[in-house]
Amino acid sequence: MKIVGYLSEENDKLYDFDTLRRLIGSSKSKLHRDLHKLQHREFVKYKNQFLYTERTMFEIMEKVLFERLDKIQNEHYELSNDKKH
Repeated sequence: MKIVGYLSEENDKLYDFDTLRRLIGSSKSKLHRDLHKLQHREFVKYKNQFLYTERTMFEIMEKVLFERLDKIQNEHYELSNDKKH
């Protein structure tokens, strides 16, 4: 997997949208929705593209991780209830 990263003058790591999408493993539309929901979304516009900070990337990754864990937990709960009946 090719990761496109940039360093700002302050040595902040920045990632483009496609790199975030590949790292997180979500669709473009879901990533757009998640980015717009973030309260502390940080980005820099450079050469007609948005570059997101490492903090933003980790916040999105955390959100997606909890969503996936909830989904797994709900599936497990449903399976255990089905076995009881």
